[in-house]
Amino acid sequence: MNQFEKISLPKPDFIDSLNEDQRKAVLTSEGPLLVLSGAGTGKTKVLTSRLANLIFTGKAFSSQIFAVTFTNKAAFEMKIRVEKLIKKPVEGMFIGTFHSIGARILRKNAELLSLKSDFTILDTDDQKRLIKQIISFLNLDPKRYTSKNYQYFIDHLKNLGLHYDQISNHEFENYSNGNLSKIYKLYQERLITFNAVDFGDLVLHPVKLLKQNSEILDYYQNKFKYILVDEYQDTNTTQYLLLRLLANKHKNICCVGDEDQSIYGWRGAQLKNILNFERDFTNSKIVRLEQNYRSTSNILSVASSIISENKERIGKKLWTKDIDGEKVNIINVENDEMEAITIAEKIKKLFENGVIKKEIAVLTRASFQFKEIEDRFIKDNIKYRVVGGLKFYERKEIKDALAYFRILVNKDDNLALERIINNPKRGIGISYISKFNEYANNNNFSLFESLKYHLDKKILTKKTHENISLFIKILDKHKEDIKKLKHSDVAGSLLDDMGYTEMLQNDKTPESEGRLENLKKLIVDIEKRNSIYEFLEEVSLVIDNSSEVNMAEKVSLMTLHSAKGLEFEHIFLPGWEEGIFPNQRSIEENGNKGLEEERRLAYVGITRARKTLNIIYANSRKQYNQTIYRSIPSRFLEELPKENCKLQIESVKVQKKFNTIDYITSQEFKIGDKVHHDHFGIGVILGINCDKLQVRFQKNTDVIKVLSDFVKKV
Repeated sequence: MNQFEKISLPKPDFIDSLNEDQRKAVLTSEGPLLVLSGAGTGKTKVLTSRLANLIFTGKAFSSQIFAVTFTNKAAFEMKIRVEKLIKKPVEGMFIGTFHSIGARILRKNAELLSLKSDFTILDTDDQKRLIKQIISFLNLDPKRYTSKNYQYFIDHLKNLGLHYDQISNHEFENYSNGNLSKIYKLYQERLITFNAVDFGDLVLHPVKLLKQNSEILDYYQNKFKYILVDEYQDTNTTQYLLLRLLANKHKNICCVGDEDQSIYGWRGAQLKNILNFERDFTNSKIVRLEQNYRSTSNILSVASSIISENKERIGKKLWTKDIDGEKVNIINVENDEMEAITIAEKIKKLFENGVIKKEIAVLTRASFQFKEIEDRFIKDNIKYRVVGGLKFYERKEIKDALAYFRILVNKDDNLALERIINNPKRGIGISYISKFNEYANNNNFSLFESLKYHLDKKILTKKTHENISLFIKILDKHKEDIKKLKHSDVAGSLLDDMGYTEMLQNDKTPESEGRLENLKKLIVDIEKRNSIYEFLEEVSLVIDNSSEVNMAEKVSLMTLHSAKGLEFEHIFLPGWEEGIFPNQRSIEENGNKGLEEERRLAYVGITRARKTLNIIYANSRKQYNQTIYRSIPSRFLEELPKENCKLQIESVKVQKKFNTIDYITSQEFKIGDKVHHDHFGIGVILGINCDKLQVRFQKNTDVIKVLSDFVKKV
């Protein structure tokens, strides 16, 4: 026996609160690890416990950890929770979104990409305006070649990790008759000239840096001993490439996600990233988190049953120790008006039983479904909030103010300058702005330099010359003031001296008071930061800027996409009919891949519910001002387990028409079916009215009504 008895230090107490699978996910620290975290299985707890354990056990300093979340809010909350677990501050940890972390890497190495470290970050509106200028410069038809389309194309290509010289065979390039690569190239060149980047660049540029510079790659590979990624199923190709590059030395990458909740394919998310994890990272391990702490057994059975129909998944089955709870209500109503009435009546009964409003949510596939429900809520005096309305930083007065602040820190920010140079009016109309831009483009100048050139040459009208001179004078004064005065005071006085505040004060419309209040809130936000520079960066990177609202006093109404990550005691899922859910366009454009994403969306909606779940479908529905008679129940309803559901009929006519779960019957034709007509060719059914079909044929963009006897299924 050893004469010395070694001291045994206590294990961290936060490990004891984990279940067996959670503990395995936390303690497996070496090598690649994929944590498949089903809805409500304690993902956040696992993430924070894993980070805390790495620091607590001395496996890594906080500065050696690279942690990625999909919102800044989630990053902040994760940091706070880790600090609470280990009972000390977390210093130096790289924790944030891909964009915020990418910005940190880029600012440190900006010169290698012909940028300055004080570059500005464009928003979507800025992108569109710049692309519009380029379309005009190339003499392309702006109606055929819209800035919105090209902004989407460029963003999508950047999400795929593709530069303008890598898209010769891409479908977007073919669609644009070879113009996309020209626009993309000019767009990137203008960004460099303006000392600016867009959101796509914040990840694409760091990938380029790491690929082209071995010293920088070595630095960050050595720096980050452990990498942790949240919501891995939502990563795009460029984000995946960044992770592969950083993890290639230590191999200690832990990705947490749920392939069954991958619902953002339309914005670039690649499901294959999570499906191919074992192939991409050799000697990897998989831990499944399947014990659910949120929902009842009946709700979980319904969720598991519907998602099991998908082929593209790794696979898991949620379970709970809790009681079965109420069966899932499948409610059939006559029309969308009856649907809204039914939802309102059930919500009022919940109120009577003491349920608070914030625990109730109505989740729809699309926002057009809101109207009938909102109208009924107003009539019945049910207080509600629509999640996803106009956000604070998307309001015009806020964007204008931010443009002034951007010019204050970076005079070469063309798009910001263009936004405010004649706001308020300074006699600098479109013709002048076009003239200044043309000179800037032809001479590789910024717009600000072009202004100064035209002033020096004295070729402007007297009034315009005076206004521009005053504008530059005020700007220069505040650039000096910011070095010695309180930055929030400088921001406020800039808006005052430029006449912007006065313009709003002189506006007598009802909205003007609210706009002035918003500017006051903005200045208060700036005051809380260390500098205007820091404030602008945070605003550029923020993803979830929802307005403050007393949720306890309102029922939530939102789309299924907006509901991801949330949970409520009582959930209503209206509109489960073919064409609406699953969405017709999604299936038309993406086939079975689109259908499986729609099914994952259904899974997300179902798993938001803790206690009760109500799924509703209508026999007829007003859509695009047309009533679609004999709407076909969603195919997803046939995928639900009968023993965990109960059918509720809100129409005496229903029994004669349908037979699902006990009442759904297969129709000869369904909305979404492909059909062939001898004259019109191939088409897709959009609506059904008895024996009349509404069909959009490939040869004709108009919807044509045909008798069912004259078409055959394809």
